[in-house]
Amino acid sequence: MTFVTRLLRNLRDARERDQNRRRRVRAAGFTLLEIMIVLAIIALIAGGVGAAVFRSFNRAKLQVAKQRVKAVREATAQYMIDNNNCPQSLDVLIGQKYLDRNNAKDPWDKPFVFKCPGTNDTDSADVSSAGPDKQDGTADDIKSWDM
Repeated sequence: MTFVTRLLRNLRDARERDQNRRRRVRAAGFTLLEIMIVLAIIALIAGGVGAAVFRSFNRAKLQVAKQRVKAVREATAQYMIDNNNCPQSLDVLIGQKYLDRNNAKDPWDKPFVFKCPGTNDTDSADVSSAGPDKQDGTADDIKSWDM
């Protein structure tokens, strides 16, 4: 074997070893950068979905509060028809089964403000909820006389 033949064989063997090493490295797994990019994409998707779900949840709470205010007004009207006077509190409506206990509080777990006869609705009762901020007298209050 001549020097040139050995040199060519060594070069060929070195090239094959290098190609085998590259194949093993590529097949070894993901790089840290690839994993970080995938995690960032997942976080962006989860953030977008979470924000949409949160907005829907808040809208649903507002709708539930309005439905409960209407239920209290209807229970008050039925009580007034049956008894010819105003109930003194929500407890009277609950005790005499005109109103379910679940409807006596708003979705933020605060009791409704109840006044019978009402100042704004003199034929029935004024029923209001403090709303999402849980503060009476703010713009987000839910009031029976505004519905």
